[in-house]
Amino acid sequence: MIKGLIFWDWTGTLADESALDHAVCRAMEEAIAHQKQLSRQEATQLFQAYLRQLEGTWPWHDYLLHARHFNLGWRQPQEKNLHLLRLLPGTEEVLRKAKSLGYLNILATNAVRAVIELRLQKAGIKDLLDDIITSDQVKALKSSGRHFLVGLQKWSVPPAQALSVGDNPIQDILSAQQVGLKTVYAVFGENLTHYHSPHISANHRQRVQADFQIHSLLEIIPILASENILKEAVHE
Repeated sequence: MIKGLIFWDWTGTLADESALDHAVCRAMEEAIAHQKQLSRQEATQLFQAYLRQLEGTWPWHDYLLHARHFNLGWRQPQEKNLHLLRLLPGTEEVLRKAKSLGYLNILATNAVRAVIELRLQKAGIKDLLDDIITSDQVKALKSSGRHFLVGLQKWSVPPAQALSVGDNPIQDILSAQQVGLKTVYAVFGENLTHYHSPHISANHRQRVQADFQIHSLLEIIPILASENILKEAVHE
């Protein structure tokens, strides 16, 4: 019997991939410079100008799209820098505990499927996830709430039996509340991850009231273990 769904955020909640993303972008800029015979600074300016056109849309997160736009391969810059990916302390433990308590672990991310699956494989936690919902699947950012709606419909679970756990007040908390989910705000995420996109960075300046707050991943275990978690939320 399914106790409920947990929609886990990825960046800043389960993993810190800021160094990885920085390195991938630098590698793409170097490839652009070589291909177009530009200086590194010129290539960086070209790449950043292209990304600015995608601000506030889900394709901003699509490395495959960026690679196609500049006629580059997407996989090599990713694989070359995967060693920079870091799981946050307690990630495996909390995912295993959630499963043992009867929850389904759903990864809800603004990333695209090909990239997140590559990173999950490297991190070694893909088998702890029951589902992955990506921006290229729902054609929207998490702020739209569509990631949650797709997951609820697929698993035939009502919103009142689902949680969203994440570090972004808008992408992970407010959007989930609007769908009817309970929410767990990962306070630590803002300090762990550098968001290099204005449409994400601005979200952290917003203040919303989550049902629960945690200052480390392990703090979520007693919350999940509570028999009344889906009745105790402040919005009930």
